[in-house]
Amino acid sequence: MEKSEANKVKTPSHVIGIGASAGGLEALQEFFGGLPSNTGAAFVVVQHLSPDYKSMMSELLRKNTTMPIFEVTDSIVIEPNSIYLMPPRKNMLITEGKLLLSDQMPDRLPHLSIDVFLRSLAEDQQHKGIGIVLSGTGTDGTRGIRAIKESGGLVIVQEPDSAKFDGMPVSAFNTGLADMVLPPKEMGKSLENFINHPSIKGDAPVIQYANSESDNETLLEIFHILKKQSSINFSQYKLSTVARRIERRLGLNQLTSLDAYLRFLLETPREVQILSKELLINVTRFFRDDEAFAKLTNSVIPRVLTSGNEKEPVRLWIAACSSGEEAYSMAMLIDEAKEQYGIDRQIKIFATDVDEDIIAEASAGVYSSEIEQDISPQRLSRYFEKSNDKYVVSSKLRQMVIFAQHNMIEDPPFSNITLLSCRNALIYFQQSAQQKVFSSFYFALQKEGFLFLGNSESLGEMSVHFSTVDERTRIFQKVSDARLPLQGKSNNIKQSIYNSSPIISATAVRDSAPRIAANNKFNVILEKLVDYYAPECIVLDDSFDAIHVYGDVSAYTKGLTKGKVSTNIKDMIRNDLSVAVSTALYRCEKNEEDVFYNDVSFEHNGEQCTIDLAVFIVKQSVHNSSPRSYILQFIKHEETTPYKAKPKSITFDPGEQSQQRIHDLEQELIKKQEHLQVTIEELETTNEELQSANEELMSSNEELQSTNEELQSVNEELYTVNSEYQEKIGQLTEANTDLDNVINSIDIGIVFLDENLTIRKYTSHSTNYINVRTGDIGRPIHHISHELEYSEFLAQVGNVSSKGISIEQDVMTKSGQAVLLRMMPYSLNDKSLPNNQAVLITITNISRLRFIENALMQAREQFKSLLKNKAERLEYSIEKNKNVTVLVIDDDSVDRATIGRYLNDSEERSYNVLESSTIEKAMEMINENNIDLCFLDYHLSGNTAEDFSKLLKRKGIYLPIILLSGQKESAMNKEFLSNEVIDYISKNDLSKPVLVRSIDYVMERKEIRNIIQGFEFDS
Repeated sequence: MEKSEANKVKTPSHVIGIGASAGGLEALQEFFGGLPSNTGAAFVVVQHLSPDYKSMMSELLRKNTTMPIFEVTDSIVIEPNSIYLMPPRKNMLITEGKLLLSDQMPDRLPHLSIDVFLRSLAEDQQHKGIGIVLSGTGTDGTRGIRAIKESGGLVIVQEPDSAKFDGMPVSAFNTGLADMVLPPKEMGKSLENFINHPSIKGDAPVIQYANSESDNETLLEIFHILKKQSSINFSQYKLSTVARRIERRLGLNQLTSLDAYLRFLLETPREVQILSKELLINVTRFFRDDEAFAKLTNSVIPRVLTSGNEKEPVRLWIAACSSGEEAYSMAMLIDEAKEQYGIDRQIKIFATDVDEDIIAEASAGVYSSEIEQDISPQRLSRYFEKSNDKYVVSSKLRQMVIFAQHNMIEDPPFSNITLLSCRNALIYFQQSAQQKVFSSFYFALQKEGFLFLGNSESLGEMSVHFSTVDERTRIFQKVSDARLPLQGKSNNIKQSIYNSSPIISATAVRDSAPRIAANNKFNVILEKLVDYYAPECIVLDDSFDAIHVYGDVSAYTKGLTKGKVSTNIKDMIRNDLSVAVSTALYRCEKNEEDVFYNDVSFEHNGEQCTIDLAVFIVKQSVHNSSPRSYILQFIKHEETTPYKAKPKSITFDPGEQSQQRIHDLEQELIKKQEHLQVTIEELETTNEELQSANEELMSSNEELQSTNEELQSVNEELYTVNSEYQEKIGQLTEANTDLDNVINSIDIGIVFLDENLTIRKYTSHSTNYINVRTGDIGRPIHHISHELEYSEFLAQVGNVSSKGISIEQDVMTKSGQAVLLRMMPYSLNDKSLPNNQAVLITITNISRLRFIENALMQAREQFKSLLKNKAERLEYSIEKNKNVTVLVIDDDSVDRATIGRYLNDSEERSYNVLESSTIEKAMEMINENNIDLCFLDYHLSGNTAEDFSKLLKRKGIYLPIILLSGQKESAMNKEFLSNEVIDYISKNDLSKPVLVRSIDYVMERKEIRNIIQGFEFDS
């Protein structure tokens, strides 16, 4: 497309990407119908279109907008106040204000062309990009609006209830990223208000408020409100980032000053939450940046798994984890590497974020189906479980990740970390906050630990303590072991901007009241009795872990040793008592009865001691499956305190009991081994069957999923084409209805015949001449009778069809009416029969036309005979006008006498002259005499000639008037002179010839009028 040099310099204020699919035509028409044409923005429409049908979108949208509409060609430069439509089977990107096209890969389905464009729009236009998601199925557009939001752009979503297909709007709405959720017809006004807002246009940027003391205080107060709501000190974020987010909120809420926005925040708690969430920018996805994760997999993770003591767990920290995608991505890579390299080592992944709500979402591990675009089918089936249209993280993956709320700027860091990932969060912090975080990261990492940053982030001053593993993907390794001081918490907001007033710390100090145990007085008494009378004992659970101790059992247990603390009795009991204790516990558990051993010897403080040992079983209820506990009791021989007698007491023989214990264990081990072998064989068989079935199901599922995606894509394309055709059909139906109304409103009979001369259509007037009825549609014309006196009618119809000639003939009907018959050929389509054409027959009633023609011919003959020659006319006039009665109406007696004298002196004619001075007397004379004409003075006593003329009209009297006046014609009513007066004579020109000539002229006019009235009477 050719562009003038003048147009090339124009740049749109914003670029608006509009994604639509099935049902999108109506939404686009409503959107552009309510949108002004001078917003200064460029609109790029991305649709799922079928390549098999020509799109009529451009033609249909032109009825709703005056903006120019262009079909996108490669490298077209966008201009303001213009609409651009993406062609079918293409992907589109925007780079430096140019739209670039590429072919879609046919083997990759579904084609997420909306996501592709919106993500490039976010990268190219940053905060000047606006994404709109309209009606459609699937989730296309959801990933795109995440990128738009991350870049500071505006996101608008169609209200799902107003969409014909709500799949795309619902998916976009569920992300929680939409700034506006509106019906399409309301989007235009809101969009115009946003674009034209001073802070959005750049006329009043928020960042300028930091330059004045009063507005600076307002900005500080906003930071205080945010800190109170979220416990986050946003003053440590870059001022440009904060300002851009506040500008957007000003534009969306149509506020014009920072003070107004502060009042709005104080009055609207919901707005505080929204601003806080927008500043946190919680946008991420699985395996974000494929190249970086590939480098991590190949170069870093194997070294992470093999670093340090293999018996110690590997600790990873994912800082600013957002909704957990990156943490789970890392867990999948670690698990795959463990299996690949045969490493069995405990993994702990700490995933933290400052946003408590987003941490709860990440911990739940539930994601929408859009993650299918980021995760391979193999990983989805291995690490996720499908639940309706959601994916739930498997328990195996979930157990590897520990989520926690953590503020990396102010909270203490984790320690002994092997791999630390913090991507695309530090770029939003001020330099001082960045260095503080890097100090925490340095402290958290082991020596030779790895640091994984975002593409736009660098180490700054900390680079001397790290080596670069890969500069492009921002992977570094800690090489220094120098001790660096951890910077303290920043305790004021204003210092982050102007180093002024202090504020509260990020971690609020809470007063905590001491917890006082409220024990029942009987429990206190019971405890006292147990301490005094009961021997030392340890209460164990069903796993033989100690849960409570009574008395002093230090003589029978080991002290705490280095390493992990265990409360299991086998780890706590002294070695020389372990056989007796384990045997007693085993017998008690196996036989479910109390066990008593006498004379159990052990060494304590260099002396040989003997005690009795008792194990009691305690069930919570009578049910066999109920939880149980065990009481291990140590009874000194020197004790005299009485206790319940011990039935079935056995003197403990270490050798005999050891042998018996060994024998029991061997027998049990043999049985367990046999049972285990059978179980293993059954499991192997079952596993093979399940694996085979699983492979078949996976293969079938992949095929079905691929087929379903293809069908869904084709369905969306067909629906779009169908919508366009429905729109076109509606227009054609409307035009056809208008045409039918026009045809039926005229008094013309029309019959349409096809190539085979069968009736296709006819109008109601045609039934007056051809006897056709509703059931005759499709019948040959020669089967139908007619009322025309025209024997060659059918033959001529055949000639018109076969020869392509037109025929026009005047014909009479059997009822005596004259009609004009026209027959002409026309083509129905390009596939018409080569030797035959369709025929259009029109029949017009011309009876009245014929009558008028005859009447005009008669009038012509009469006029010709009447005006044959001048002499005959003169003789005729003299003869005809010999006896004419003339009425003279004039209030001047002299004028009356003069007119009478002239008329009475005529030698060739005789006139009967009547005189009147008033209108009243004149009317009496008219009623009593047959008067042929009158001479009328314009001015009468108290009346005018116009009054007399109106009186004649009211009484229905026709009387030709010759007006007499001494005034000029220009002084009189022109309409009266033109319509009511036949001739005019000035009194200054009165003479006998003038009067006679005027009388002859009036009498000729009267005769012509009588002739015409005679014609009308005859008709």
